[in-house]
Amino acid sequence: MSGPSFELACFDTDAVLLGCARGVDRLELCSQRDQDGLTPEDAMVEFALRSRRHGYPRLMVMLRPDSDDTLCSEHKLKSVTEAVRLWKNEGVDGFVIGFAEVSHQTGNLEIAHEWLQSIMKLAPQKEWVFHRLVDRLTDPLQGLKILEAIGFRRVLSSGGAPSAFEGWENLMAWQAACPGLEMLAGGGLRSGPVQDLMNRYPDRGLWPRAGLHASCIPAGSDSADEEELNRLLLALKS
Repeated sequence: MSGPSFELACFDTDAVLLGCARGVDRLELCSQRDQDGLTPEDAMVEFALRSRRHGYPRLMVMLRPDSDDTLCSEHKLKSVTEAVRLWKNEGVDGFVIGFAEVSHQTGNLEIAHEWLQSIMKLAPQKEWVFHRLVDRLTDPLQGLKILEAIGFRRVLSSGGAPSAFEGWENLMAWQAACPGLEMLAGGGLRSGPVQDLMNRYPDRGLWPRAGLHASCIPAGSDSADEEELNRLLLALKS
């Protein structure tokens, strides 16, 4: 694919097949769209591994047992570590994760870096991605610098706004401030706004380095739409 890279969020096997057929750069495998994405079933990961060809698209597995990203517990740690141990040697390329905690000193919502590091050390060779929890941190830029320091490769973000289109200026500023990270723009992106972004910011050197992330699921639907994906990919090539 020419132009900015694209990652398709997949909530079912139909989306996996669509992403493979259209040659997207990465698939994020997850479940429970109504909870903003949870850990997928093992069967879905197995299906994605069988469906791709020659190692592409790259596969990123969501590690999120439930929707409360601020509650760190031994149960969650056990669930996440079991998933990493299961899949790290089976062909997946990386994992998507996010934990935060409220500071006892300041009351701020901050990166739970000790929890994250304990999990990341189980598969240091994999790509580690922090999900959109970064947009809820009290100080997102400080959080990004921590993620950069502990070895994350990418961060999915809307720039702290309701959509990545609205938060685009923040995304570009954060990318410039954290050159060791690859910002991945996601949240409310559709083909129309993406075409506007391509026209408005022709200097791709200022774009989030990891490109764009979307599910391509239209309003009122539960499945990725092939026509919307085609329009989005065409916009990215313009």
